[in-house]
Amino acid sequence: MLYSMGLDLDAILPRASRARATYTVAAVATGCVFVGHYAWEAQDAMTSFVLLLTAIGTPWAVITLIGFARCRGEYDADALQVFNRRSRGGIYWYRAGWNIRATAAWALGAAVGVLAVSLPSYEGPLLPLTGGVDCSFLLSGLVGGAGYLALDRPAASPRPVAASADPESVRL
Repeated sequence: MLYSMGLDLDAILPRASRARATYTVAAVATGCVFVGHYAWEAQDAMTSFVLLLTAIGTPWAVITLIGFARCRGEYDADALQVFNRRSRGGIYWYRAGWNIRATAAWALGAAVGVLAVSLPSYEGPLLPLTGGVDCSFLLSGLVGGAGYLALDRPAASPRPVAASADPESVRL
């Protein structure tokens, strides 16, 4: 899992090598474990972290599954490597590398998830609507997915942009 997190960090910070990103993630994770154990009640902190991560991550998983279903599992493998090649463009580039519609749908779903979560130290204002039961991951997934379907109709999707190694040749 540390290597996977290192790959994720490498994708976010392109100047970091895979090894350096993995070492950095391992050091930060180890530090967090020790600080969590000695500085405060670690179990409550981990419970809160996992519940928040689930409430925030579920809408993105739903949006990704909708995208997978729309393309029937067929992706342009070369276009997925544009960022790794340090170039710009391609059918997944959208606006300067950001799919604004998917990001807005995720933010909406994540906000609903945070407002409906029940943590040891925080209870969201939507919790009474579910009878005090933490349904944050269900609500965040439903709202994020519905938001994405509403915002990103296939006819409204941007046209593909050809990939380019020259960052100045692609309009943002």
